[in-house]
Amino acid sequence: MLPKVIEIKDLRKNLNLSQQDLAEKCGLTQSTISRIESGKIDPPYSKIKLIFDFLQQETSRRKSSTKKITEIMSKKIINISPKDTLKDAITLMSKHNISQLPILENNRNFGSITAKKAQQLIVENPNLNNIDVMSIKELPFPEIDEKWNLRDVSDMLSKYPAILVKKYDSYVGIITDADCLRA
Repeated sequence: MLPKVIEIKDLRKNLNLSQQDLAEKCGLTQSTISRIESGKIDPPYSKIKLIFDFLQQETSRRKSSTKKITEIMSKKIINISPKDTLKDAITLMSKHNISQLPILENNRNFGSITAKKAQQLIVENPNLNNIDVMSIKELPFPEIDEKWNLRDVSDMLSKYPAILVKKYDSYVGIITDADCLRA
């Protein structure tokens, strides 16, 4: 017996998947997922079964994963310095097609800046390009030891856009949702 349709949204969010991610994995459109989750359509059984089968398989895969973080993390940490400006951060995110940056210097984690926050600030005040990132920073990304496995990290990624990976006192990588989905 399938779970209730109203559970799709919770299951998707627990896996830290966007509607678009779920739609792509199931061969549906994002608008179909949105309408199903909001109760605006009564989808056929075949679509609901397809969605629940994928969500169940993905949940099982993540629970059984014993991959080490070092196997899936990005080893190159693209970061910004506390002395850099919002414009520098936006340029770097655009260049590397990423949506968040840690603010690091001398192996010290000062905070972060996300594309969402940058966009919000620029919309509110287009003259903020030259403001330094330290005056608009967000909370620092959490830090974990490189020995952690994927299962331990997946819950953290539902709360944070990225996690910095350390070996002893040095940063050796960064992990995001995208890294976990490729695992």
